[in-house]
Parts: sequence; C-alpha cells; structure tokens
Amino acid sequence: MKTILALVDFSDVTASVLAQAQDLAKAFGGRVIIMHVLKQEPVVLDVGLVSPTVLRPPAEAVVLAGKATLDGFCASMAATGIDVTAQQLLDATMEKILEESGRLGADLIVVGSHHHSALYDLFIGSFTHDLLKLATCPVLVVPAVVGAGSQ
Repeated sequence: MKTILALVDFSDVTASVLAQAQDLAKAFGGRVIIMHVLKQEPVVLDVGLVSPTVLRPPAEAVVLAGKATLDGFCASMAATGIDVTAQQLLDATMEKILEESGRLGADLIVVGSHHHSALYDLFIGSFTHDLLKLATCPVLVVPAVVGAGSQ
C-alpha cells in the first residue's frame, strides 16, 4: 500500500481521516494525497415571482482558504516524515474522483462517515455508499466520533 488517498471535507471527521492515512503511510512506507472537492455555490437570481437558483464556481476567497487549509494539513503531516501532497478538485463527480484516484495510482482511499440518518441518505444520497460500490481499490471508512456517553 504505497499511495493513500485521503478524501477530506473539512468537517469534524477530517482529523480522524488524516490520522488514519498518516498511520497507514507510516506503517507501510507510503505516501498520502489529501484531496478536497470544492462544490459549486448556489445563487438565487431575483427576477420576480419565479427566482431560479443557479450554480456558480466557488469564490476565489473560498478556493484560497481551502488551499491554505490543505497546505496546513500537508505541513503538519510532512513534519512527521510522511511524503504528502494535496489537491483541490472543482465540483467533481464521483466518476471524476475515481478517475483521479486511478490516475494517482491510489492503493487505498480513506474517507469519513457522517452518520446521517437513513432518511437523509434516501433523499440526499450517500457519498460513502456510492464510493464503496464504485471504487476499484480498497476503501477505509473512518467513523465520525460519537459524543461522550453515546454508544
């Protein structure tokens, strides 16, 4: 396992995803690629009674803030001796993410789980579920930390 792709969304589970990727890279002498997908932002056009919502690319400030966050993750992991890089993808579909993981030669994908309800998954869908069905390499799902006292 030489190339570990860590998919991050800057949520609470990101630290756990990065810790798992780092531990595995140390254990197997591998490298880590941290990937973050920037989603398009919805904008409501005020044109009267019917105001459509359109999508636009994220603002430059959002892109730069994401890059700075990724650079911080890389610096922290590199300080432990891990070969690490990061990249952002703009509004990537599942197919684009999987295509990129293949291009990068990912031997393992590490992703976080958010413990959404079945109703949420029914209407919104589950990124992790789709990833597990479509990935051509092993996928490690890191659970979100459940609050103290919960089981």
